[in-house]
Amino acid sequence: MWTAIEAAFGGSGWPFAILAYFVVGAIVSRPRGSLQARVMGVVGWPIELAQKLAGAGPMPYLFLLPNLLIFGIYTFAPLFINVGFSFTEGQSINFSDRPFAGTDNWSRLLAETQIDTGGVNLEDDKFHRSVMDTAVFVVFQVPIMVFFSLVTALVLNRNIVARGFWRSIFFYPVMLSPVVVGFLWTLILKRQGLLSLTLMDWGIIDEPIQWLVDPAWTMFWSVLVYTWAHLGFYMLILLAGLQAIPGDLYEAAEMDGTSDWRMLTRITLPLLMPTLLVVTVLSLIKAFQAFEELYAMQVSWMSLVSYIFETAGLRGQPTANGLGIAATASLIAAGVLALLSVAQIALSGRNAR
Repeated sequence: MWTAIEAAFGGSGWPFAILAYFVVGAIVSRPRGSLQARVMGVVGWPIELAQKLAGAGPMPYLFLLPNLLIFGIYTFAPLFINVGFSFTEGQSINFSDRPFAGTDNWSRLLAETQIDTGGVNLEDDKFHRSVMDTAVFVVFQVPIMVFFSLVTALVLNRNIVARGFWRSIFFYPVMLSPVVVGFLWTLILKRQGLLSLTLMDWGIIDEPIQWLVDPAWTMFWSVLVYTWAHLGFYMLILLAGLQAIPGDLYEAAEMDGTSDWRMLTRITLPLLMPTLLVVTVLSLIKAFQAFEELYAMQVSWMSLVSYIFETAGLRGQPTANGLGIAATASLIAAGVLALLSVAQIALSGRNAR
């Protein structure tokens, strides 16, 4: 053990830096009390020193600073870089090697004529096709997701046998990696997969079907798999909303001889509507961002995020201005998601009031 520690820190200044940190902490904090209190005082001496110098007022902001730094590095910085890419051109990721292009990337993405060659702009058609495919996916997937999440939450909110077990079963796919979900369903839906072989054994089909590539089936299975993978998350939100409804209302309705259907339509759904609206907006945002499971299953249609991923050169051969075109497309997608996020915040605020 000591040999491994010596090999790891041999020739390094870290042991002396750590020792100096604790020595300075012992001098500055002058710990008192129990052994545990003294150790914590030595370890946390920068916080205690900052509190003594600045008072207790700025302390909340000091604790928020690490999160703000991470949020800025991984959210705001990429956003500003992306905006820069959309107004420059070239293959390099260094802005010094990317000349300013103005709105040329917007023209390359949306115009009917390719500004570099003067011919027909195929990128425009490709982008519109991905938008239309994504719209079809969203139109079918979101209502199905909300409906089955609501039905599942209603069932699992009742006093049924092994209710906790069934709740965990429905929530389990949410904990799986999207790549794992895509791989598992690929084993079922590929040409020689479990589904085709089973249907052939039963005599329902004569030859295997590539469910994820066949245009007649690829969108159906995309919606089904995506709903299966994320249903548990929205079910949990709706279940929390159902449990927040006072039970006295149901007891009073039962005493008046109200039917179950009338209690559902006159008590449950009206009181659950704020939560249901939030779930709808969240599922809309998630459906627009659909990528991981679809990419892992290699479906034949292209989502908007897949288009951005491919055009940026992250999959396949990079093109001359692909990075700028992808950045422009991502800004359009970000605008749509921002509108949906504002709607979600507004609905949440109204629900809180």
